[in-house]
Amino acid sequence: MTAVPSQFGGRVTFTFNGWSTPIADADVMLDPSIYQSEVKTNQDGSPAYLLKPKQPGAEFKLRISANINWQRLMLQIGNCTIREVDNNVTHLFTNTRLTGTPKHNLSTGEIDGLKIEGGTYSTQ
Repeated sequence: MTAVPSQFGGRVTFTFNGWSTPIADADVMLDPSIYQSEVKTNQDGSPAYLLKPKQPGAEFKLRISANINWQRLMLQIGNCTIREVDNNVTHLFTNTRLTGTPKHNLSTGEIDGLKIEGGTYSTQ
């Protein structure tokens, strides 16, 4: 399939430290910046901006029926790749880890409650 510039997909492959999912439906919300910006107001009414460093990351929900060893995955620090299947776009997080609490809905196959946080982010 050819990438379409305004197309947004939901089919991804997710790889973390060598463990991969099959092609899965997913919702991914990227947080690629390493800064968070906040506005304050000076006494004269002019704006003052505050930049705080933060870790890049991504929140995600996957719909898969894979057998996952959560204890092993949650203890690892490594590389994570999210590849948009229909758009041929790859998101790479290096030296990162899974954070949060994995929740697996057996009725829908949806895995929720996790983030990728830390390390560096790039896209290809």
